Amino acid sequence: QLQLEGGTVAEGAIDELVDRLSTRLGRGRVRRFVPRDTHVPEQAALALPAIEASAPLRWPKGWDAPETGEPPLRPIHLFDPPQPIEVMAEIPDGPPMRFRWQRKLHDVARFEGPERIAPIWWRQPPGEDGLTRDYYRVEDVRGRRFWIFRHGLFGSEAAHPGWYMHGLFA
Repeated sequence: QLQLEGGTVAEGAIDELVDRLSTRLGRGRVRRFVPRDTHVPEQAALALPAIEASAPLRWPKGWDAPETGEPPLRPIHLFDPPQPIEVMAEIPDGPPMRFRWQRKLHDVARFEGPERIAPIWWRQPPGEDGLTRDYYRVEDVRGRRFWIFRHGLFGSEAAHPGWYMHGLFA
């Protein structure tokens, strides 16, 4: 038995569904996400053909589901690429107080963060430095939840770091 949000499903039923859909839509059209061991959010999952998946899904260490009643650490929807936003903060390296995204102004009611994610420095070309990201989970006054980041550390990595919308929480 496989536990899903709406109840339980026999594992054979999932295999049958994947087989049927792959036959009708094409082998490469039905995909499943497989976690990757990386700290970079947009590279944390690989979409592979579901028909070729042999091992059951196992979450890597640190990917545990949040406790019941706790908000998720990562959003359901990620933008690829992240979308630029305009942010106002009390101090240049502080949390966002207000931001403009898609021509709409959002006042921040509460935030969590920053969660600092370092660049993949070992893959950077020689002489080129990646920028650090400071992620914030923010909620606006209307209760909408966003995942935004400042790209670059103020002063040491960038004179005027840019801000980006990376995801939306449900």
